[in-house]
Amino acid sequence: MLANQQSPGEAVAAAGSDERMPELQLEGITKSYPGVHALKGVSFDVHRGSIHALAGQNGAGKSTLVKILSGAEVPDAGTIRLGGERQRFREPLDAQHAGIHTIYQELSLVPSLSVAENIFLGQLPRRAGAAVDWRRMQAEARDALDRVGFHLDVRRPVGSYSTAEQQAVELAKALHKDARVLLLDEPTSTLPLPDVDRLFTVLRSLSEQGVTLMYISHRMDEVYELCDAVTVLRDGVNAADFATSSSRPADVVTAMVGKSLEGSIADAALRGERSPRLGPGAKDRVILTVDHVSDEEGSVDDVSFELREGEVLGLSGLIGSGQSELASLLAGARRHTSGEMSIDGRRVDFTAPRDAIRRGIGLLPQDRKAAGFVPEMGVAANITLASLPMFSRLSVIDSNRERRVASDMVDRLGMRVSGVNQPLRTLSGGTQQKAILARWLVRDARILVCDEPTRGVDVGAKEDMYELLREFARQGGTVVVASSEITEAMMCDRVLVMARGKVVAELAHDEIDPHGHAILERFA
Repeated sequence: MLANQQSPGEAVAAAGSDERMPELQLEGITKSYPGVHALKGVSFDVHRGSIHALAGQNGAGKSTLVKILSGAEVPDAGTIRLGGERQRFREPLDAQHAGIHTIYQELSLVPSLSVAENIFLGQLPRRAGAAVDWRRMQAEARDALDRVGFHLDVRRPVGSYSTAEQQAVELAKALHKDARVLLLDEPTSTLPLPDVDRLFTVLRSLSEQGVTLMYISHRMDEVYELCDAVTVLRDGVNAADFATSSSRPADVVTAMVGKSLEGSIADAALRGERSPRLGPGAKDRVILTVDHVSDEEGSVDDVSFELREGEVLGLSGLIGSGQSELASLLAGARRHTSGEMSIDGRRVDFTAPRDAIRRGIGLLPQDRKAAGFVPEMGVAANITLASLPMFSRLSVIDSNRERRVASDMVDRLGMRVSGVNQPLRTLSGGTQQKAILARWLVRDARILVCDEPTRGVDVGAKEDMYELLREFARQGGTVVVASSEITEAMMCDRVLVMARGKVVAELAHDEIDPHGHAILERFA
């Protein structure tokens, strides 16, 4: 931070009623990596006390910009001004000392430490003699939490609290350190709807207190409910800037993808219209039967249903309602302890995912990085991972055939890759999901189980994924979609609504209203 500059708290206080003064100014921010020009002169202002959204497809440059603002990366060119003062961040501590704090999807808390210790991490208050002043620390931690509207026992381990409560601790930690700008990266990705509403109340309160917020999200409904303005990045440049009061979500989406999505599935969801169906409709033949199935933890509790050939079945509920656990159980990634499952009338007992794979079931897991692919392996190796006998003879892989089949899949699914040997970890979230889907297309899976298939991917990638699932169903495949997003569930032929591990309602596509209230009112 520059010499003689006001402290973050003093600067916010000095702002007074001048809320429209730019608090954060970016001028010509440029950043390149070997072979990639990530940012190409990005410029925009964020006004003091506003909530400003940053939108764009995966690979548009959002993550690079956040890293630069948080001090994790140094720009090649350009200027950052905070309260009119030019800043040079060489490491995250520089940004934090200036008053810019970042709250990521994966919270940076130490679960075993208390709430107070996490809030004061790295700067424990001391008494004379270097002893920790526990009473002062706990009192100031309570004050910081009061500011975000949460009342927690600051002596308890932070890991004992819910995700929403831990997020409140992150906010309190930033405010305790005199944050004047908060960068929030997909903060609602793991929150159930009631907690999202509470978070928005907190963020609006902070905005009214003079804190400036930059909100990164793929969810247009959130952007237009919460934010004052939105800047759209596309291919590393400013694609557009909008005031949310005088624009529509469709305007942002069009700027993100560079073309209109009018008439698409995503456009229907944004307009609040009845979503098109992903599938052509179920046939008469029952291919999977689930009969009074439960798991040991009670996350799946006495669930029964039939899945018909060609059907797209939705499993919907708030996060933690059991839909993800049921999806894992169907794909052999989780054991059931009671009840029975049958495929084509024959009882099955999956002890591992390989058992489900042999019966024609493929899984797109919720956490694709941890359970969906091998990050260091290339595109081709990940695509053929479940079908190695098809590409080997006497335990030797036929690399030419593997690359040929993978190239065909890359072309078929419109994957943006430099080559089939490119490591999957270097690709966008949407392209990673396509690679996992390609694995099951190569395997000729009959049933595709998708757990939160579009979480963390942008609107354009969502549209691609929906079209791929629709094509899979059109060609005779059967799909199970476990999702906490109402608009996603509304696209299915039939929806099982889950709460506390149980199926509490079953709705046909035509029984669901355009806004999904028929589903929402059963979330209890």
